[in-house]
Amino acid sequence: MTVNDVSSKRGLSLKGNGWDVGQIELEYIGRHSCTSAILDEEDFEIEEGKLEINNQYLSFSNSMSIVIKNFDTREENVYSFKDLKKSGLYRGDINPEDLCLTNSFEKTPVLKPIDHSQYEDEDYYLEFVESWRGIYKEYIFEKGEEIDLKKLDILVSKLDTFYNIYEWVCQAEYYGKEDYCGFSNSGKRYTRLRVH
Repeated sequence: MTVNDVSSKRGLSLKGNGWDVGQIELEYIGRHSCTSAILDEEDFEIEEGKLEINNQYLSFSNSMSIVIKNFDTREENVYSFKDLKKSGLYRGDINPEDLCLTNSFEKTPVLKPIDHSQYEDEDYYLEFVESWRGIYKEYIFEKGEEIDLKKLDILVSKLDTFYNIYEWVCQAEYYGKEDYCGFSNSGKRYTRLRVH
């Protein structure tokens, strides 16, 4: 029996490392000393409020794999990152094999310091990225449903993860099919102070 047998229930999942990106409202920010002078930014008192995830990205790197699993037989086909182009799963311009060999990363721009005298407390928020590892998305196919890998679209971009170089990341969608939220283990969260 093949893994992608339409007489079986199957799953298509995208796995690896990734990032959640968003912003955190501030319940409170203390920017002034007892003499009303503006403190240095690292001395601000901040109380975090509501967190909002704006986007989720899967790392377009060696950690990424695409798995077709047959739930009836427990068989799996695993497509590794370097084989995504050859297998036709990724149809974009970047060749994963080249990316592995060259490690072609681009430096992120240096952010200008905030002129804190120009802003009010309500103008501030925290921008964040939080790393994770696990399943980015999973699609379930019932008996009789065909998995057409040409419907899986992987869009690659660069993401500023608060390091001095961009990370290659992707977002993926299987057209005409609702995905199930993946399962992931959260890693570190990095934040930086921003203004609207």
